[in-house]
Amino acid sequence: MDRILRPMAKGDAPACAAIACASAIGERYGFEPASMTRTLVTALESGGELFVAESENRVAGFAWIDPRGAFSSAPYLRLIAVDESLRGSGVGAALLAEFEARTVSVGRDWCLLVSDFNIKAQAFYERHGYRRTGALPDFAREGITEILMVKKLKVTKP
Repeated sequence: MDRILRPMAKGDAPACAAIACASAIGERYGFEPASMTRTLVTALESGGELFVAESENRVAGFAWIDPRGAFSSAPYLRLIAVDESLRGSGVGAALLAEFEARTVSVGRDWCLLVSDFNIKAQAFYERHGYRRTGALPDFAREGITEILMVKKLKVTKP
């Protein structure tokens, strides 16, 4: 399957919002398509870094990153979502690799939060080198613990 990674455009926001709403976190947190679309457009308008994976001429997934979002020094993956019908096809891996490639020169670690109930996402990140380093109970929603996952940047010495 060929994939194109490109910056998100405002016109992509509704498709990306629908993908986010259909995700485990979107369902559990009650994301609504209209408000998620507004959130994504606002992020784009304020200079946020969002990009999409396109496959077969449609949005297959997207990622929203904050290059200095974790502790003002570590790249933070704010949100990643893949179309339900394409999960397991490599789209998520391509988006995650793009996040890392875009931010490799920013800090020494990559960071993200994943909800305790999202076991598949935790396993995905672990397969890609992320390790659990902490827990934030009730951080985003009461009754849900967000797990801090970190991947160390591999530095090659001359």
